[in-house]
Amino acid sequence: MFETPFVVDLFIDGELVKPSSGRYSERFDPGDDGRLIGVVADGSRDVGRALDAARDAFDRDVGGWTTDHKLRSRVLFKTAEIIRENAEKLAVVESLFSGKTIRTSRLGDVPRSAEILEFYAGVADKLIGTSQVLKTGDLVAIVKQPAGVVAAITPWNFPLVILCRQVAPALAAGCTVVVKPASHTPVSAVKLAEMLHRAGAPKGVFNVVTGSGATVGRELVRSEKVDVVNFTGETSTGKGIMEAAAGTLKRVVLELGGKNPNIVFEDADLERAANAVVYGAYANNGESCAAGSRLLVQSTVKEKFVRMVVDRVKRIRVGYQLDENSDMGPLVSREQMEKVLEYVGAADSEGLKIITGGRRITSGLFSRGNYVEPTVVDDTPPDSKLFKEEIFGPVLTVTEFGSEEEAVELANSTVYGLAAGVWSNDTGKALRTAEKVKAGAVWVNTYYTLPVEMPWGGFKQSGIGRNNTVLAVEHYLEHKGIYVDGQQGPMRPYYRLVLSG
Repeated sequence: MFETPFVVDLFIDGELVKPSSGRYSERFDPGDDGRLIGVVADGSRDVGRALDAARDAFDRDVGGWTTDHKLRSRVLFKTAEIIRENAEKLAVVESLFSGKTIRTSRLGDVPRSAEILEFYAGVADKLIGTSQVLKTGDLVAIVKQPAGVVAAITPWNFPLVILCRQVAPALAAGCTVVVKPASHTPVSAVKLAEMLHRAGAPKGVFNVVTGSGATVGRELVRSEKVDVVNFTGETSTGKGIMEAAAGTLKRVVLELGGKNPNIVFEDADLERAANAVVYGAYANNGESCAAGSRLLVQSTVKEKFVRMVVDRVKRIRVGYQLDENSDMGPLVSREQMEKVLEYVGAADSEGLKIITGGRRITSGLFSRGNYVEPTVVDDTPPDSKLFKEEIFGPVLTVTEFGSEEEAVELANSTVYGLAAGVWSNDTGKALRTAEKVKAGAVWVNTYYTLPVEMPWGGFKQSGIGRNNTVLAVEHYLEHKGIYVDGQQGPMRPYYRLVLSG
């Protein structure tokens, strides 16, 4: 379908361009690290060019982008259509570079990306302000205007869908964008840029600069030409971005890490819950901030439920990411694999019981890739490193609780607050628990269901702001007050006193 290696260039001011540095880095197949799949431009010298293009497109309203909501709506709708026309090609790219299974990309990420663009295409013409006539006859109007240039810094685990989640509301609002995609998975951002341009986006509206976070990302965050930064990634990096952005007081939207609990009460539908717990922990290879990586299960059903979960985990088929039969693929990089295995080693050193998995897979093809067995760690106490820290891999910890109150306490006993699942056939209990858990998204008797109509973002150290829904657009709008004197009469009395004095 594609010839590899891909040559990934920059997209600036409406066209693909070579990097000024002349340098490219190599990207190897995470499922077969002897195979070169891409060379990626080093755009460290080209950030200024991209920012100038975005700034000029916004300030001069090139093509009417900032003022013509009908244009923005048409472009987003058309781009969604182009994504669907190229769905299979995009799915292959997503999986090849990230290591996620082809079924995940084909059935989830690519169609969801199109849905996100369509949603915000429908929002673009509904960003209406308000007005009020005062008793004096004067008019106060609140006008919504696009905030300016947006820097979007995206992660490698969901290259296309998270990119769309970050930039679609910004584009709907009339902003222009510069994207720095993750170095492991840069192709999707460039492809989206080409599709937006093909759909009619004016030059300079959407730009992509590849390169490292230490160079490209740092310059974007610090630049006075950027008005809003949207970053998705790990919490430590988000803290650094927030600190760097403070120098220019730009807005920051952060969707950061998670250590998400799946709370299973004794009265839950255990069959359904077991399926969802396994899906929540191991979907996307466990490389997700939304992963339900902590199973909290009521003590009265703990042994039975853990057996059900482990039975399902043992049936997960680990394989090459483009293999139609694979349920879980390789981790995105050797570095990520080693990090996950280090956590598994910490379980051993803490004396925890690994009841399935826990090893790198090295037989046959697996020896050339970043394959790790889906792992379950039993009886994980709240003070354990594995309970508290985000592993970002196929590792599920199990902790039992006795009461509803203890379940909530355990759920809230990390620095994160991104997502949670609650399983109970007692609606009152489920809703009480959902209300008390400190998380930006709580699923009741389901997990990982995330349509664009549901807000996404975290409490505590899981982030600031919300992606998805109409709430996301507000990050990219300025609210201007306009006061119109409807009387056209003399100055206000207090002005006369000043003037006459």
